[in-house]
Amino acid sequence: MIELLFYLFLNALRIYIMQRFVRLFFYKETYRKCMPYCYLAYYVINCTAYLFLGVDRLNLAVNILGLLSAVLVSYEGNWKRKLLSVLASVGMSLLTENIAWVIFLKGKDRQMLEYALFFSVFALFLLEVIIEKTIKFRKGIELSFYKDLFLILVFMGNMFVANVLIEGAYRNRLLLILALGVLLMVSITVFYLYEKLLDDYARRKEDEMYRMQLAMTQNQLEIMRGSNDVYRNMRHDMKHHTRMLFGYIEKGEGKKAIEYLEKMNDYIVAGRQYVDTGNECIDCILNYIIDEVNKMGGNIKTDIKIGENLLIEDFDINIILSNLLLNACEAIKKSEKKEIMVALKYDRGALKIRIHNTYTGTIIRNGDNFQSTKENKDGHGMGLANVRQAVDRYGGEMKTDYSEEEFYVGILLYI
Repeated sequence: MIELLFYLFLNALRIYIMQRFVRLFFYKETYRKCMPYCYLAYYVINCTAYLFLGVDRLNLAVNILGLLSAVLVSYEGNWKRKLLSVLASVGMSLLTENIAWVIFLKGKDRQMLEYALFFSVFALFLLEVIIEKTIKFRKGIELSFYKDLFLILVFMGNMFVANVLIEGAYRNRLLLILALGVLLMVSITVFYLYEKLLDDYARRKEDEMYRMQLAMTQNQLEIMRGSNDVYRNMRHDMKHHTRMLFGYIEKGEGKKAIEYLEKMNDYIVAGRQYVDTGNECIDCILNYIIDEVNKMGGNIKTDIKIGENLLIEDFDINIILSNLLLNACEAIKKSEKKEIMVALKYDRGALKIRIHNTYTGTIIRNGDNFQSTKENKDGHGMGLANVRQAVDRYGGEMKTDYSEEEFYVGILLYI
């Protein structure tokens, strides 16, 4: 009975550590309320399989399927990421258990079972802490299917080789420990390479953002230069325009004078900025996006009611507006009805942002996340993840919704 209670306690601790491994792959916001109950069910299945099936391949299969079921239900997100997190967690647990078994158990001797169990759990916890403290995953990024598949196959291959080794492929215990240690190092290296892949895609996204900022700045300068040219020309020709207007008025041709003023107004407006809120950062972003939408033959409407000075960092407003508006531009490219609506309103310490855009096709949704429909999905998710982080920095809220033809994003920032 004491041995059984000892095993149940250590197994509960082991599953808790495996849950810590899994959560390395997910944001806290993706946790579902049923998560504790799912892991409790997995614990019961795990203990039952061990007590009645022993340590064999069937037990391993039951445990993988049990944890996979718990993770699929407990977290929002891509199924590939969930499968990878399960295989990584089970793989590290299996390797530490096998090393402990080889070190403490000789043949069928079960006298050192408690020591082996304790060592495997302690080693697993130590590995988890080291990986958590040294490797920081960018959890909002999704890799391409083939890269995720490669990582999944590596962990599956490690578990298969470890299982073959432990069943007697090597009779020399020292060589067996060395082989299992190498597999453990391979698994840790895969964690490191996975983090480097995510970091590489993040840097690409940041470089893309910098290039876009330069393009926005250049576009704004061209708009300002065009406005200056228009006003310079108007000032140069103003005496001619006033002489013409006086002539119409003296002759009593008021209708012609009004028509002439309307032409003058159209000429001035044509050379002005698309948006002129007084906030340089917002003007720069919106004017760039308006120019891009106009190039693709689309229509963009704006409703801006903000002051010149908002108590929000340009860096954050750039992340929020640029990512959301670029997503909207991508969506209307394939849409017959190319329309975007942007509304910004500042009221009593809160900035409200609403963006609507039309789209054609299907929305691929994973909980609160939306999967890209682009052919190249490498690094996808970085944009929306960064938007959510920026919103969280201001204690704000972000909501998304969609109909058959329109996608909607609403953001509230407390600034």
